[in-house]
Amino acid sequence: MVSAVCIRRLVRVAPPRCAADASARASRGGFTLLEALNALTLLAILATLGMYGVGKWVRHGRTLEAIGSVHAIAQAAVAYYDDSDATQPTGGAQAAAHAMRHFPGPSRGTVPADLADVRGKRYQSNLADWSPSPWRELNFSIHQPQNYRYGFESSGTGRASVATGVAQGDLDGSGLASTYRLRVTVNDKYEAEVAPNIELENQDE
Repeated sequence: MVSAVCIRRLVRVAPPRCAADASARASRGGFTLLEALNALTLLAILATLGMYGVGKWVRHGRTLEAIGSVHAIAQAAVAYYDDSDATQPTGGAQAAAHAMRHFPGPSRGTVPADLADVRGKRYQSNLADWSPSPWRELNFSIHQPQNYRYGFESSGTGRASVATGVAQGDLDGSGLASTYRLRVTVNDKYEAEVAPNIELENQDE
């Protein structure tokens, strides 16, 4: 027969042990519904930010194509201009030869011809695209699929000569094109110089 003292001891001891067991089970039970919803919301926000960051990084990588290409076109134009007096008749005065320095003529079209060919997609050019003037004189071509179409503008002779490498594209297919222009001008020594900055229109990419 259990004494009253023993019963009182059992009553006093049992509740703390049960409470401890319940606490342990709660700690092993995982998240509550509210905690799970909060975690899912946080994951959704992080995923959205991650996708935005990746997309922006990809677009930035593609714009480097335009920047690098107009620089290459401009540098090739400088080399052509500085050597162009070699095509003048021999025996003339050096100053007269320098006064006839010039850039290659402007491109009659762009590569590719239609902006729609690079609207939200890439264009794979071929050798025939780059064989006409001025690409032949500039020794410029792009072999890999390109995100932009390219053109070349030029005019004048001697000190009045001006040339511009142009890249135009629509990376996101929005219908609003971004245009990169890099000018080449001539100093008072009849030397061609690339402008320090690219002119950018509609930086929406």
